[in-house]
Amino acid sequence: MAGIRDVAKRAGVAACTVSRVLNGTANVSPETRMRIEQAMAELNYIPNELARGMFKQKAGIVAMLVPNIRHPYFSSLARYIEDSLYQNGYKLMLCSTGDDEEREREYLKILKSNIVDGVIMGVSGQSPKDYEEFGKPLVMLDYYVNDRIPVVVSDHREGGRLAAREFIDSGCRYVLHIGNEAETERIISYESHLALREELTAHGVREREVDIKWNAFDYDGYLELAKLILKEYPEIDGIMAADMPASAFLKAAVHLGKKVPEELCVISYDGTFVSNTNILEVTTIHQPMKEIGQTSVEMMLKLLRGDKIDQPLVKFPVQLKRGETTRT
Repeated sequence: MAGIRDVAKRAGVAACTVSRVLNGTANVSPETRMRIEQAMAELNYIPNELARGMFKQKAGIVAMLVPNIRHPYFSSLARYIEDSLYQNGYKLMLCSTGDDEEREREYLKILKSNIVDGVIMGVSGQSPKDYEEFGKPLVMLDYYVNDRIPVVVSDHREGGRLAAREFIDSGCRYVLHIGNEAETERIISYESHLALREELTAHGVREREVDIKWNAFDYDGYLELAKLILKEYPEIDGIMAADMPASAFLKAAVHLGKKVPEELCVISYDGTFVSNTNILEVTTIHQPMKEIGQTSVEMMLKLLRGDKIDQPLVKFPVQLKRGETTRT
């Protein structure tokens, strides 16, 4: 593979001249620039973006940390974030922590160097102090650190209320909701479970929460868990879960001979592509992932420019998209 010295030799200039041309700091004649560009084309020379970024103290790269790239919500969101970054001249570095706090700590340690300009955080395994002292621009997707670090998120309290009202209107008497094993005080998405519980309890409907890690199961694991729960608690007649486990509960219901929605109502939470892959059209609490992704990038660009952020907490409304898995 050709290097910068090979380009310099072919163009008949010093290597430092090639370097300055690449970094946009050279004052050379059009003829010299043309020779350098021609030499690069002939040698198929690809500039080292990371090295150039370190030289200019700007990598042109933003990292995104997610608990599990297999989770449909994060893979869908990453698509919109990558598109928006690319349109603004940045690249995305995607890091999946496996919902492991130590792995997240190792990633953050690496990213503190000049590898990236900022980080969009979809994880929350460290303490607020760790994020406060990170030293680079941060945009959080679901975790409140302080009033200075921006958060972009859905209105999960409204999402929980919408789901609860749908269960109530469907005549459900015992609702199960699948949560996440994590600190809930600062995780904004947990408000969906709190609101669901409050609304159901106020209307005399029983509820039960089961918490699992993001990376605890693949689809087959969710399917086995769903079968186990439906067998152990046959009186459950309502399920709220993220798209993948909700899909697994639908399949488990078919295996166990339960009729949907007559005997079991299912509401999936997120509204990713997975919710469209079932035999029945699933009733869904839909998060506006495109808007969340684009806004998180807008926030990051403001931080990188040093602009003031007047509204550090941005909440997007969610929608209930009624399908065939509830009875209203």
